[in-house]
Amino acid sequence: YKRSTTGAGGAQVNGAIALYTLERDLRMAGYGIASSDALGCGQVQYYYNGVYSSPPGSASGALPPMVLAPVVITDGGAGPDTITVMYSTDAERIVPATLSKSMPTASAELNLDNPTGFSDNPGDLIILSQGGVCTLMQVTQVQVSALKLQHNPGSTALWNPAGGGSLFPAYSQGTSVFNLGRPLVNTYSIGSSSLQLLSMFTASATTVVPGYNATPVSLISDIVDLQAQYGKDNGVNNGTITNASYTANDGIVDSYDTVTPATAAAWQQVLSVRIGVLARSQNYEKPDPPGGACTATTAAPTWQGGTFTLPDGIPSCYKYRAFETVVPLRNMIWRQS
Repeated sequence: YKRSTTGAGGAQVNGAIALYTLERDLRMAGYGIASSDALGCGQVQYYYNGVYSSPPGSASGALPPMVLAPVVITDGGAGPDTITVMYSTDAERIVPATLSKSMPTASAELNLDNPTGFSDNPGDLIILSQGGVCTLMQVTQVQVSALKLQHNPGSTALWNPAGGGSLFPAYSQGTSVFNLGRPLVNTYSIGSSSLQLLSMFTASATTVVPGYNATPVSLISDIVDLQAQYGKDNGVNNGTITNASYTANDGIVDSYDTVTPATAAAWQQVLSVRIGVLARSQNYEKPDPPGGACTATTAAPTWQGGTFTLPDGIPSCYKYRAFETVVPLRNMIWRQS
């Protein structure tokens, strides 16, 4: 009886903390990049310590894809989904600058209309975006009076390739330049019966250039399923939400699904994310009588988006607790048009 009571209580606590952790990060999604100039860029071209992403480098040994979007949901099918959240951490400038002159491919110099608000603190990063192409660069010097940013390579600029980035594309006048500061790209997934976090940019201190990280850490134990859906203001009635009317771009979510937008216009219709978390008791309950069927859970838990998948099937000897919420993406709602 004691194990049954404490197990259910543990699942209740773990599930609540997992939901809060996800919700807190999702509320920041898109800060500094929720602009029509950036959304729909697709994969970011970037470099770190001798290795390029693909594109622009070769697929062999390339860094993994990084999508310039507030939140990306990877549908796990019958298994858990994966959620990637991206946002800037810089508080000085959230409105993008623009290139006042075209940038040659090999140039390590960016001429801006106004560099005020950008910083050359170690590890501050920017993204250039134009015509569906975007590139990540590290700021090494801000020249306010000369209206320039430098992104030179070196031992303290591991995100800048030598030669100004010979594989990176050239950008013409009018290109948007986004100030990311020390950005956060956090991926939440389920592994080893726990909620895991992979934080792409890591640093031991604010004076140290963030390094690239590909190793997830376990955050909260006994979390066995994670489900997520985009809330879209697309005027589509797919039966996932009840509205009096369904009109695109009226500021009201019309449908939920897991289809990742492919264009800037489609991204601008993503106003919220609906998430579901399933927590499991730490210990199983012994069948009574011994050798009989497990009866702790006889039906799979559900959430608004569907049915959770239990790792040990139905009936189950474990107790489960389901949690869900809808997170408004405030930076998408308040985004720059």
